[in-house]
Amino acid sequence: MGAVVAFLGMLLVSLVVALLAALQLADFFGANDKFARVAFVIASFAIYSMALLAFVYAVAHRARTFNLAAVVLVLIALMLVSSPHLRDWIAAGAGDPFRTARRQETEITLEILVSTLIAVLVQWGLVRRRWLRTMGDEDLTLWPWVTTTLAGFAILNPFGLAVMAAALTQSATDLLWSFWATLASAGVGLLVVAAAVECYIRARILRRRVAVGGPKP
Repeated sequence: MGAVVAFLGMLLVSLVVALLAALQLADFFGANDKFARVAFVIASFAIYSMALLAFVYAVAHRARTFNLAAVVLVLIALMLVSSPHLRDWIAAGAGDPFRTARRQETEITLEILVSTLIAVLVQWGLVRRRWLRTMGDEDLTLWPWVTTTLAGFAILNPFGLAVMAAALTQSATDLLWSFWATLASAGVGLLVVAAAVECYIRARILRRRVAVGGPKP
């Protein structure tokens, strides 16, 4: 019973984070008219991914199995957003006749792909951590969770999305493009450096724990 409650809690956390990301993207694109269908797809995928990770949790003998399961889920998410039938179904719920098909396709792809990848990342981290603790192994990973969280807050907000959109949309008449591109590049560079530093610190902590006789991951 405790495991069921734990997995339901992990599913809820991943759903909340993924749907918040999708809502931010939909609000930025002004595409809230089709958000209900996008949310349905994201929730369905999150439930499926949690079911798969729960199965892996029950049969896994090594922590690396969770990494393989996460890669499989990422590939499934990529196939999901590449389905024209799914995009057409979601676009049919949009009530804006002024949006071009190409724009709607881009919006739907980003909303679903970003949100499903976030759901996989959250579920992978929580389920793997619980499995390692159950096995009595070290649950510290090299994944830069702090930097990932900061990146999410920095990018998935109206200002961050506006900067990224301005940097990615080059125009000869946009005199501020170089400024936005430089700002976005600097931000991404800082996040990459922060991720590398965090990974280095985590690796040192992990080696220290192993050196003093702690369990090996």
